[in-house]
Amino acid sequence: MKKIDSIIHARNWDETRSVLQAHEVSATLREVKTFGRTPAKEHVYRGVRYQLEVTPELELTALVRDDSLEAVVQALLGVNPDAEIQVSSVECFSRSREQRRAPQPRAIAVRAVPVAVPVPRAVHA
Repeated sequence: MKKIDSIIHARNWDETRSVLQAHEVSATLREVKTFGRTPAKEHVYRGVRYQLEVTPELELTALVRDDSLEAVVQALLGVNPDAEIQVSSVECFSRSREQRRAPQPRAIAVRAVPVAVPVPRAVHA
């Protein structure tokens, strides 16, 4: 099983949701503000200039079976060509409800594994 973490623009959420539903993948979505990915934008509000340095975006986290990983990543890149996608391996997965029933709780271990994914734009360090 693999874990996909991705930062996407809010305007692309409806298309991303339909792609995930087509691949029968459920996900967790968080509203985040990113810093440093895009240059600061200058705005004028009531005669005062200020720079907007953070960008509101969405963080998507999904668990995907190994056999459908490549198809899901390619579909996400098709909808969000400028998305940052990170893939990591999930060794074990446990829900809190299962831990109450089990006499000994199972450990959750996540190990980052590099996966070859085409990058649509240059990444600045």
